[in-house]
Order: sequence, then C-alpha cells, then structure tokens
Amino acid sequence: MSTPQFHLRPAIVADLDAVLALERATALAPHWPPSTYADILGSTDLGATSIALGAPSIPRSLRNGWETATQRCFFVAEKDASLAGFAVGVLHPAASERIAELESVVVSANARRAGIGRALCRAVLDWCRAHGATELILEVRAASSAAIALYAALGFTLTARRTRYYRDPDDDALLMRLPLQSNGGRIDD
Repeated sequence: MSTPQFHLRPAIVADLDAVLALERATALAPHWPPSTYADILGSTDLGATSIALGAPSIPRSLRNGWETATQRCFFVAEKDASLAGFAVGVLHPAASERIAELESVVVSANARRAGIGRALCRAVLDWCRAHGATELILEVRAASSAAIALYAALGFTLTARRTRYYRDPDDDALLMRLPLQSNGGRIDD
C-alpha cells in the first residue's frame, strides 16, 4: 500500500477562505453561508482546543451533558500545501439516540480519486463513533453518482428519497445510513 500524498487535520479559522473558495468552486457541494463555517470554526476557539477533538460548540461551563449541546467535527485535507478537501460532521443531541450526520464532504476536482474523500469520511465516522454515535446518516444529490458510489463502498445503505428536494439544479435527495457498532462499522483500508 502506498503512502497517501495528503494529510488530514482539524480545520482552523485560517482555513475559512480556502474552504469557501473550494465549496463555491464545487457545483454540487452544499452551499452554506460563510457565517455558518465561521460559526463552526469560531466555536472551536470558544469551547475547547478543537471541535475535531470532541469539544461541544459551547463552553464547558455552559454545558449540561452531551444531550444538550450539538457537537461538530470539521476536518480538512491538504495536498501539496493546499486545501484539497474538507468534511463536516455533527452529533445531533437526542435523549435516547445518538445519531450523527455527515453534513458535507467536498474534494477539489483536481484531487479526486486519490482517496481524500474516503479519508475525510473515515475521519468523520471515527470521530462520531468515538463520541458515542450509534449511526451515521447523510443526504446526497441523486445526480452525485461518484459520491453515492463512495458512500455505498463505505457501507451506507439507501433509506429514503426526497423528490425534487434540491434546487439549482433541481434534484432528488437520497438519504443514506450506516450503523456504527462499537466493534463494527470501521472502514478498513
């Protein structure tokens, strides 16, 4: 097995411009307002050393357990000293279930098919499992055949379809799910 020519790390505030540029350059990526990314990255500084290391998005002194705070992870992939991709995951607070969501995975067009998307998904999956999630869900455009193939290869299964959910361009949303058992659900190389 060859060594990847990229590395992953938690996102930092200094990544914001590159994240926004990559997201805007990727037509089928979720297009969030810049303030959403800034809030996620800003909460890293407020809550603890890193959201990707498990800090909730509010300071420890204001938390009342896992169930009351949304936790996010935000990873970036770097290749040749440039941002090549990023992924965002979230643990949804719930009293009885620990459901996590892979909210966004974006890889630059010139860095695709190099394992970056898979590595980003794995980082989010591992982070979610480490923080008690019992399943990981995602939503993807039906036209995103490469992404769907990646998610299926990772073990996600189709659970539902939302007809004409997306706009610009119009498309259906596919909902996919991956159970995260304590010893299963690990994506192996």
